[in-house]
Amino acid sequence: MSPPKVVFFCLSLATLVAATAAAAARGPMEDGTLTVRDGRGQLTLKFRGSLIGRLNRGKVTVTASSTGTTTAVVRGWETREATAQGTVYTGAGIRFRVADDRRVTVKLNGKGLNFSAVGRGEAYIDGLGNPSAGIFFDGTYSLNDEAYKSLPDERTRVELRAPSPPPSPAAPKRG
Repeated sequence: MSPPKVVFFCLSLATLVAATAAAAARGPMEDGTLTVRDGRGQLTLKFRGSLIGRLNRGKVTVTASSTGTTTAVVRGWETREATAQGTVYTGAGIRFRVADDRRVTVKLNGKGLNFSAVGRGEAYIDGLGNPSAGIFFDGTYSLNDEAYKSLPDERTRVELRAPSPPPSPAAPKRG
């Protein structure tokens, strides 16, 4: 091999090693999870991943990504309407499954909401608890397998992604 080719090969190899080390330090982007039980409220998920669940009464709006391959299966709806915001399914006893390899937006509004989502993105949660109206329980949610807590009574944003790993313990000092 001629000297310029050796130099070019060594530089290429060094660049590849540096890029691999940077990617390893950053770590892979892992999916997060969000689960809602017995929800009463409004939830919006803007994410890349999968969602499966049911809604006792209310509506489900699915806005597919323009470049992805959205799979949306919705059963039990009474009315279905295509709008500029997506397809809106309304009724009682709605069951749904949505998946996309790009970004999809799913809006859920109603009561008796139970679902599990796996993926990466964001969610906006707004429970409809109102003690003055006699609604004390509006459901619970769990993010990344944490303990369940009450749905927030004001619109709250949560990130759907894997939790950060705990920092590694410092190496013991040698003395």
